[in-house]
Amino acid sequence: MEPVQVTPQNDTHAQWEADARAASMAAPKVNLTPVIRQASKLGYEVVDVSGFLDALSHKSQAQLSAVELAKASADRVTAASASVGDLAQQVAEASSSALGVAQTSATAMRESSSRSAQVAQWVGTAADQIEAAVGALSEIEKNNDMVRGIATQISFLSINARIEATRAGEEGRQFRVIADAVNELSARTNEVANEVRQNISSLSDAISQLAEESQTVRGDAEQVIKDNDQTDAALGEIAAQINQVNDQASLIQQETGNTNDALAEFSPAFRELGESIQDTAGQTEGVTKRGHALIDLTEGIVQECVSLGGETADSAYIERVQADAARLSAALQHAVDSGRITQAQLFSRDYRPIQGTNPEQFMTPFTELTDELFTPIQEEALTQSDAVVFCAAVNVDGHLPTHNKKFAKPQGSDPDWNAGNCRNRRMFNDRVGLKAGQSTKPFLLQVYRRDMGGGVFKLMKDVSAPITVNGKHWGGLRLAYSA
Repeated sequence: MEPVQVTPQNDTHAQWEADARAASMAAPKVNLTPVIRQASKLGYEVVDVSGFLDALSHKSQAQLSAVELAKASADRVTAASASVGDLAQQVAEASSSALGVAQTSATAMRESSSRSAQVAQWVGTAADQIEAAVGALSEIEKNNDMVRGIATQISFLSINARIEATRAGEEGRQFRVIADAVNELSARTNEVANEVRQNISSLSDAISQLAEESQTVRGDAEQVIKDNDQTDAALGEIAAQINQVNDQASLIQQETGNTNDALAEFSPAFRELGESIQDTAGQTEGVTKRGHALIDLTEGIVQECVSLGGETADSAYIERVQADAARLSAALQHAVDSGRITQAQLFSRDYRPIQGTNPEQFMTPFTELTDELFTPIQEEALTQSDAVVFCAAVNVDGHLPTHNKKFAKPQGSDPDWNAGNCRNRRMFNDRVGLKAGQSTKPFLLQVYRRDMGGGVFKLMKDVSAPITVNGKHWGGLRLAYSA
């Protein structure tokens, strides 16, 4: 790479420095070093307090969120409890109705069982009567057979009488008439006896069938009685269970009422707690903003005193970051002038997420160029002092494309490890990062608390200087070191 010339960053900075030098020459010489020391100490204390206030503000907001969440949950519990009470009331009403139906059904079932028992008893009595009728028909049939036998005998006798009357001639004529009448009566009696026998047989068959059917009806009636008894027992058990459901529903209603009463007492107190926390959070936020303003003020005092010639322990770092920022500005200027990158690409805000990264990393049109140009200068800055932690440039959005090698390792599967060791291609748009990237002053000295984990914080200093290309502000070079 061709050597590059370091040029003034912009006319505004040059004018600011010229004005500062003129004021320094015109004003009486004053030893500003003690002022710088005291301002730095004040800055440390303010940053520490401000950090505590930031943490308190975050906790207050977290508590407020928790209270609001709990209040919303309490409201949902109240609504759910009311719904449960309503459902319990509906269950109680339904169980009462079901109990009435079950009791009515049981009563109807018992009445049906009683009627079935009466039917079975009547059928049993009818069966006995049918059996007696069958016996009577059997006796009638025997008597009818006897009549037929007698009629047959009479018929034989009448035949014999006719024969004898015929032999007697004229004297037996009257006797023959009588014999014919007897024979005719005998024949008629026999016919009637046969008809009676047929009717008895038909009646006997009908009565036998009726007897069989009555036995079937009797068995069915007995089965109905048995089924009714089982149904009655089941209905009794259902009624008992419905009674238990009714009792439980009443108990639920009672407990729901107690819950609603407790929530009614709890909600106002919870609301007051939320309002108190919200008020505290608001006040804390206001104090935090004032703390940030006070930090800016102390940083401004230090910067003005240094600009006026005051000496500070940070002077070497300030000079180093200004010189290195000028070198980066010149390197980027040369890249644009030589056509390696367009100014539009260099100032692009097209941040393309790198798939699968956690924390998320981004590629830009200028990433490869900054990897090449920034790395040597940033690595060299680490040799300034053992107190130096990192040196890296960010653009005005807080995007850090190229970091020191020790913080630019390939990402692994552990997001926590990645957060500490893979800090290149990342967005650092926190307060310190954005101020470093957006400041156009000759230098910016910031003090901040670095989170070391486990609730431990370490005071750090961050001195930055602007990077410009063709008079346009690209970002700033940050040099961070232990306070």
